[in-house]
Amino acid sequence: MKTLLLLSLNLFLTACASMPPTDNHPIDLDRALSGEALLGRTVSMKELPQEDLLGLDSDVRAYLRALAPSASPQSRLAALIRAFEQRDFTVEYDESSTLTAMETYRQARGNCLAFTLMMVAMARELGAEASFNQVAVPPVWSHDDAETFVVYRHVNMVSESARGRRVIDFNLSAYDSAYDQYTLDDTTAFALYYSNRGVELMRAGEREQAFLYLRKALELRPQRSDLWANLGAMYSHFGFMREAQQSYQQALHLKSSNLVAISNLERLHRYNGKAELADLYAKRARFHRERNPYFLFYQARDAYEQGDFKRAERRLRKAVSRHEDDHRFHFLLGLTRYQLGDMAASRQSFEEAFSLVTSPSTVNAYQRKLHLVIEGE
Repeated sequence: MKTLLLLSLNLFLTACASMPPTDNHPIDLDRALSGEALLGRTVSMKELPQEDLLGLDSDVRAYLRALAPSASPQSRLAALIRAFEQRDFTVEYDESSTLTAMETYRQARGNCLAFTLMMVAMARELGAEASFNQVAVPPVWSHDDAETFVVYRHVNMVSESARGRRVIDFNLSAYDSAYDQYTLDDTTAFALYYSNRGVELMRAGEREQAFLYLRKALELRPQRSDLWANLGAMYSHFGFMREAQQSYQQALHLKSSNLVAISNLERLHRYNGKAELADLYAKRARFHRERNPYFLFYQARDAYEQGDFKRAERRLRKAVSRHEDDHRFHFLLGLTRYQLGDMAASRQSFEEAFSLVTSPSTVNAYQRKLHLVIEGE
């Protein structure tokens, strides 16, 4: 399961000399950071939220003390996982609920970050090593609007020991170890929490609290481009375009390939009647999209569903040339070549796809799909 970071995640593409230029207006972040435009006053650092994200109450600690008390930390962690699987305690997936560890336990709901906060807190209480792990889930392109980039950031827990690496995930059957991933320090994970909460509060119309949470995220990790893009999205949502523009420009200053900031600056300038500047950002967005293998995959999938198999194959060959390690690309290429009657090439693509899959559930899904395609003839 994934937690949505609205208008926030970067495309990690390398810029080159042919990339269209952008405007070079100076960035003035004072008003955006002060909150004055939004709230009519300057916010002090003392007002920012300070939540105990990993805190557990005495009842939970007592429960954990009784869990395989004489066993090793890793065995106790295994017992905790079994207890969750046997529903000694439950957490229902709720994409829009970024909660603290204790809130997640009490409310029995939360998104992947909330679940991970709870599991990290509980694992550490058991004496086991536990870290936050960010998984580079491939971007998802909206079918409704090819210009809309919807990105999910997935976080789970990893525990390293002499016996190996254990992954604790809300939906382990959907987890694919082939995806790029890296460990997050606690401060970065906490910054993601505050940013997520800020976006949720923004959606609920809670202007002041949304700003305070997003401002807290930036206090923790001011060099993260995605957090600045979230701040810009909040200002844009409430109609403060000057502060939104400054926040988006800072996001691009930190990460020039932040496609969400680029796209939002295009919309912002078009809204303000600055067509030439909007066109500049539109061109820059196209530059990044057309070089992104996942956008090419989106286009190929759309062409396949429309029965345009030749176009689907062209898009997929280009996607594979840019990123050859995603089994989804090869599997769809196999289906496409099958529809085109190129059985040898189709078989080769399917073999490559299955060689890259690590999840048994994915293998089963692919086998079912192949069966349906063949039986449908």
